[in-house]
Amino acid sequence: MKPRLIIGLCVVGCVGGYGQGLIDFDTYSPGAPVNAPVFRPDGTGAGAGFTAGLFLVQSGGSLEPLFPTTVFKTFSPATAPYVLETNLIVPGHGLGATVTVRMRAWETAAGSYEAAVIRGESNDIPMRLHDLNPVPLMGLQGFTMVPEPATAALGFLGAAAFWLAAATRPSRGSTVGSPNKPAS
Repeated sequence: MKPRLIIGLCVVGCVGGYGQGLIDFDTYSPGAPVNAPVFRPDGTGAGAGFTAGLFLVQSGGSLEPLFPTTVFKTFSPATAPYVLETNLIVPGHGLGATVTVRMRAWETAAGSYEAAVIRGESNDIPMRLHDLNPVPLMGLQGFTMVPEPATAALGFLGAAAFWLAAATRPSRGSTVGSPNKPAS
């Protein structure tokens, strides 16, 4: 009697644990078909030193990270634009739920997408989830990461533009082109 009870509880626990949708986080899956390479600004594959993550796009546009993140392949230059495949659980969304996800890639050393200088993101991908079979990222499009300017650099550019505008403006006492000056 006890072995049947234990087996029954294990089955119920396993089925209950998969009550959330699964996504196959893979950027190259010919059978799916998915072919979404990610490149560095110089045109080479992302490869070593970059992390990729999927984010759940909320109704208001905010992003919720899904875990785990993954890294890019380093086997050869041909595989460098593609992630190491992993399966993700989408908490709170189960069989038949429709969700939208977005892939982001960034420099691993930065610690996060927001802190990274070189980063990029994909198009939004709507998908219908299943409970037991991970859903491939059909519709995912590849992208090229771009360097984001630092806040200080943007501040410097703004200050330079302000200075340039002030330097080219005529002074207050100038009579050049003044409409109120009578002709001599």
